[in-house]
Amino acid sequence: MTLLDGIIIAVYLGGIVTIGILCRGKQDDINDYFTAHGGFKGKLGMTIVGLSLGATFFSGLSFIVYPSIFYTYGITVLSGLVGFPATYLFMRLWFLPRYLARAGRSPYEIIERRFGKPVRLLASGMFVMLRLSWMAALIYAPVIVLMTAMGIGEGWIWPLVALIGLSSTLYTVIGGIRGVIITDAIQFLLIAAALLGTVVYVLVEIPLSFGDFAGFLRTNTQLLHFNWSIDPTVTMTVVTMALGGSIANLGSFSADQMSLQRYIAAGDAKSAVRAFGTSMIATPIVLILLAMVGLAIGTWYSINLDTGLPTQADKVFPYFVATQLPAGFSGIVIAALLAATMSSVTSGINALSGSLLNDFVPLAERTESKRLLRSARWLSAAIGLAVTIGAGFVGRIGSLFDIMNVLLGVFNGPLLACVLLAVSRLKIQGSVLLAAMVVGFLAGVAVVNSPLSPVWVTLVSSAVTVVVALLGSQIVKPGIHSLTSRGGNPRQATQKP
Repeated sequence: MTLLDGIIIAVYLGGIVTIGILCRGKQDDINDYFTAHGGFKGKLGMTIVGLSLGATFFSGLSFIVYPSIFYTYGITVLSGLVGFPATYLFMRLWFLPRYLARAGRSPYEIIERRFGKPVRLLASGMFVMLRLSWMAALIYAPVIVLMTAMGIGEGWIWPLVALIGLSSTLYTVIGGIRGVIITDAIQFLLIAAALLGTVVYVLVEIPLSFGDFAGFLRTNTQLLHFNWSIDPTVTMTVVTMALGGSIANLGSFSADQMSLQRYIAAGDAKSAVRAFGTSMIATPIVLILLAMVGLAIGTWYSINLDTGLPTQADKVFPYFVATQLPAGFSGIVIAALLAATMSSVTSGINALSGSLLNDFVPLAERTESKRLLRSARWLSAAIGLAVTIGAGFVGRIGSLFDIMNVLLGVFNGPLLACVLLAVSRLKIQGSVLLAAMVVGFLAGVAVVNSPLSPVWVTLVSSAVTVVVALLGSQIVKPGIHSLTSRGGNPRQATQKP
């Protein structure tokens, strides 16, 4: 990495932290801090929220993992795109109107109203565990790239982890959700530009025309061939990515507080639907760009043999950035990787802080706005410090792809089932759902420890949760299992919402 690359990275880090702080807006209470009081209305607001959704879930893990798996397995990975139209229709026509009609000031308030406080606490606890471990993993991801690009050893892991984690924490603590959403949108555009630039650079440098590029891949590699195997133990097949991947994405969009926060910030159902529509356009574009990067790198190394090429797939893209991209552009790509990481870290810190305060602090103690706002900032700082420390140890788990699927899946499934049941008209008892979520979590753990592909974890754990909840509610007599968070009576507890 050259001096120019280092300057570009430093300017990016300083600039994004400054923008996050300057865009913090009014912060009189925790509703401003966590949901912006629905302040992102209008076409510009909807576009910003939509881009923020896309940036949040294309983290630094995605930036490294997807080019690597496309480089290894080819376009089969794109099979996950077939679920996007169905996901959009489901969210637009069913989920978002119902969720926002019942949503309170915090994302999981709807769960308490429907099923009672214990279910909300369990759901929030699962979310906290999910995002704490996930954020630690994604802070670690760009460290691999930086160490490879700078040619430094593992002794630099902790300094680099601290740089990324603490700078993200700084502007999250001060900027709140407004600063997070606006910087997310900027970072999304940087991510897309860097990926497109990488593809263009490869196409210009390799001795093939654009038409010959596809022909070369078909003739000399397996990257343009779909894997139609129905073996559930094989990860990269059309069936696994289309079904398992689509359910995992649905969980991220409909059950994750990071998404639900943004729908509430959009202000109303119409604005939220349009914002989500923007993300449904932006997200596949980035996924296709990630695929093109992986295929371009595969072509590059098929033509330009390199004995120093890493055998571990996670390190192929970082190696390419460090050894092949010209000075300056290498710094831009690394800055984009940091953008992908920081957008997700900041969103996670803000959502976790909101979850802990809104879900675990009794309502009676949430009345002093200024004092609670200070608590929100201190809690955000503590979370940022915790995940930064955890990032220094996460590399011992395994490959980044395994980390991503395992950490997301075991918690994502029960959360997906819980939120969907909360907005449905099905009569589910809170006590039964509580047990069903635990069973669903254990089912996810069983999949992780079985020969099945990790991509199936979310689908299996969510399906088990729903089935156990439905069957259990038929067996167990309805009782006093749910009171609204605003006070209610036992009769209302078992009625349809």
